[in-house]
Amino acid sequence: MTATRRIYSLWDDLEKFDLGISEARPSEWNGKKALYMEKMNSVVFLREEVPYRSYRLQAEVAIPGEVGFIGLVFGAKDDANFELVYLAPVEIQYDPVMNGSMTWQIYNGPSYQQPLPNTTGEWHTFSIEVQPEGACVYLGNHTEPSLVISNLQHGGELGKVGVWNFLPSYIRNLSIEEIHPKPLNKRTIDFAKLKSETFITEWYVSNPSLEARYWTKAMVEENGTLNLNRIHRAEPGISVEVKSNFMISEEQETMLSFGFSDSIRIWINDKELYQGDWYWNPPLNDGRIRPDFASVPVKWKKGINSIRAQVSQRESFGWGLAVKTGLPNMIFVSDEDLK
Repeated sequence: MTATRRIYSLWDDLEKFDLGISEARPSEWNGKKALYMEKMNSVVFLREEVPYRSYRLQAEVAIPGEVGFIGLVFGAKDDANFELVYLAPVEIQYDPVMNGSMTWQIYNGPSYQQPLPNTTGEWHTFSIEVQPEGACVYLGNHTEPSLVISNLQHGGELGKVGVWNFLPSYIRNLSIEEIHPKPLNKRTIDFAKLKSETFITEWYVSNPSLEARYWTKAMVEENGTLNLNRIHRAEPGISVEVKSNFMISEEQETMLSFGFSDSIRIWINDKELYQGDWYWNPPLNDGRIRPDFASVPVKWKKGINSIRAQVSQRESFGWGLAVKTGLPNMIFVSDEDLK
């Protein structure tokens, strides 16, 4: 393989990029020319697609103030669905964008984010080595990756690359270089393990409209969370219902534990059990979905039991829920079997 490296300054070659509605513009910070981006959740795509299966994306990035996020985009299916890894003031975050929304509230924890010392106020070299099975993320000149992404949520397909920001940030000298394939241990969804941990793994999700209600079957993510961003675009004010039915062989009492974003009402066997809010509201709330966020005691009946929830959106980020029943021997029952 003959290595080919393409380099884009990002300040005098912007005709090669689709700026979209980003309002990104050439500027200078801390003695270096760069592309300045200041909007929220904006992306600039390289017009030409990357033909490589294995390649390195690299750029110099800077967060000038106390808050800002600057990242690299790859595997873009379109301008609303793409892989994204960004540098935040005190962490690296894998945050696949789905239907136009960031999903960091769903993808949180050590498989998706890496804490860092404060990175603001200086330039950093930020690199992603993209492979068909995953990606390795590097900061600075470290030879060991800061974050290994073992399951690309958009499937590891070819697509456009680009740069992304949320609040004021700078980026310069984007490069793309073909690299040798490197095997990564791809992480798959282990539904048997999730069921043994008593997660609800099978759901039905309604459409937001109350006038013509229909249901879509959905399975949870690898961390047990139902990701509503895969099904519906997140828009403040919309709500959907989700439901799951399962059978148990005898009456039992357990602690039901769950996490959610942004607002929820929960019914067990048609009796309302809980309602609450949990959404991005710094510094009080981070809005991340964790299955142990809340818990309530539940007495389950022998036979078929039902869980139903109304989930509402408030701020256009990730939304969904994760539920653990405390019941290791659930047998899920489909809507068709209930008829």
